[in-house]
This record gives sequence, structure tokens and C-alpha cells, in this order.
Amino acid sequence: MNVKKYLNGVLVVGITTISSFFIQEISFIERLNFSSLIIAILLGALIKNTIGINESMKPGIKLCAKKVLRLAIIFLGFKLSISQITKIGPKAIILIFIVCTSTMIFTKYLGKKFKIPEKRSILIGSGISICGASAVAAVNAVTKSDKKDAAFAIGIVTVFGTIFMFIYPIIFKILDMSTSFYTLWTGSSIHEVAQVVAAGFAVSNDAGTYATLVKLTRVLYIIPVTIYLSIKYMKESNSEKFSLKNVSVPWFVFMFLAVVIINSFISIPSNVLTGLIDLDNYLMTAAMAGLGLELSISDMKKVGIKPLYLGTIASLFISILSAVVIKLMGLA
Repeated sequence: MNVKKYLNGVLVVGITTISSFFIQEISFIERLNFSSLIIAILLGALIKNTIGINESMKPGIKLCAKKVLRLAIIFLGFKLSISQITKIGPKAIILIFIVCTSTMIFTKYLGKKFKIPEKRSILIGSGISICGASAVAAVNAVTKSDKKDAAFAIGIVTVFGTIFMFIYPIIFKILDMSTSFYTLWTGSSIHEVAQVVAAGFAVSNDAGTYATLVKLTRVLYIIPVTIYLSIKYMKESNSEKFSLKNVSVPWFVFMFLAVVIINSFISIPSNVLTGLIDLDNYLMTAAMAGLGLELSISDMKKVGIKPLYLGTIASLFISILSAVVIKLMGLA
């Protein structure tokens, strides 16, 4: 590996990542509950479209946007264990499956009606259905979409997830919701993990803890979605007779599952586990910085207004559907 080839880009990503954490601690930003991930992609995009990026930086930036991201997704498994999943109960797991699957199918269908490229619709659907920017990036590794599509999808989940983050606690008070309903609704419909944490703890500590648990369980939906998409695009691109042996399922998805299993059956000291989770946060923030540094505003403009309509409708769809299913299943 030629270290010099990647050094300049990695340094830029590193500076952007560190700056994101400092910005996150500014009181105004803290009140907005913006995660370091969102700040990093916005800051990266700002640098890319003002100061600019020279050719020597591009290999290192690409390395962080792709390779570091996959490592971050693997370490995400340390936030989840099978015992945690069992705590939310089988009905809640069924709720997550229904809501996520329906939203993915609906977004793809509506995208087709809007004549939006399929891969673009899938990226938007995955971000809204699963876990925001992380899901978009993971699915993009399979679909190999244009960078502007991934950036646009991340932008959509950031905007609408943030809106939900502020509105949900207000709706909770206005409608006098039960805490059990609110935690399930929040965990199964708000886009980003950080947004769920903010919306949950805005009500109470118990609501925040349980909503986060539901959301982290929802993160597991990355596994079947990426496997399905791997098979789908392998079928479409392979002119020879299709065989499961030829399917290239992203290795990091299985590694993510392996880490969840390790975290479930091996007692990791709390200080070590905290360190691993913190490391994952740094890695994911660096990956988002890399994505931002690759984002061109001029490319974003070419995407058009229709994907924004799609993101709006899909976000409302998952919010309403989640509430309806919770009531129909008698979960709260």
C-alpha cells in the first residue's frame, strides 16, 4: 500500500472529523442535537465547494468514504446484543419488519411513478427505513450509485429526521401519548440513531433508553436489505446463468452480524466496550467527512426536485404507518 498516495486526503478527513466534534460542542449546535456525523458531511461539503479539493487528496478521501465506512459499520455491532433485542419483545420486532419493509417497497414504487432512477429511490428508502446516513452508505456499497445520489439521500434523511426529532416531543405533549406508544413510534420511524436518542430523551430517560433500543434493533435490517440487493444486482448484471455462488454479499455485513453475536455471548469489560463504541463514532464521523468532501453541489442540483418530493412523502409514510401498526397490534 502506497501510504503517500493516501496521506493528504486522510489528513483532510482527519481535520474535518476533529473539527466536527469541536463544532458539536458549541452550545447552539448542542441545543439542535446535531450528531457529529451530520456536521462532518456538511463541513466536508462546505470545504469541497468553497476551498476545493486537489487531486492529491482524492485517493485518501475515497479511502475514508468507502473502506473506513465499512469498518465503522462493523463496529456498529458493539452497540447491539441479542439480549437487548429480546427485551423489546417479538411484537416490536414484527413492527420493525412491517414498517421497514413497507417503507422500502413504497419508496421504490413511488420513485418509479415519479420516474426517478431506481438506485436513487432505493438509497432514499434505505435511509428513511433503516438508520439514515449509515444505511445509505451501506446500501450504496452494494448498488454502486452515483455519489450525488448517496449525498442527496443523506441530505433528505438529515432534513426530515431533524424535523421529526423536534416535532415528535411536541406531538407527544399535545396528544398526551402514552410513553410506551411514543418510544415505539420514535424508534421505528425517525431516521438517524442520534435523532431518535434526542427525541426519546426529550420526553424522559426511560423513553430515551427504550426508543434507542428499538432503533438499534432496526439497524439490523441493514443485513437482509444488503443481501437482497446484492442478489438482485448480481442477477441483473450477470448475463450467464445465475448462481448463488456468484453473489458478492458485502463482507462487512456479515462482520457486523458477527460483532453483534460476539457482543451477545462474550462479556466485554464496560470500559473496553465504551472505548469500542467511541471508536466507532470516530470512524463513522470520518467516513461521513469523506462523503462530504466528495460531494459537489453542482452534481446535487442535477438530481432535481422530484427526489425531494419522494423523501417528503416517504418520511410521512413511515411516521403514519408506524403509528397505525402500533395501534393495530395493540402494542401501546
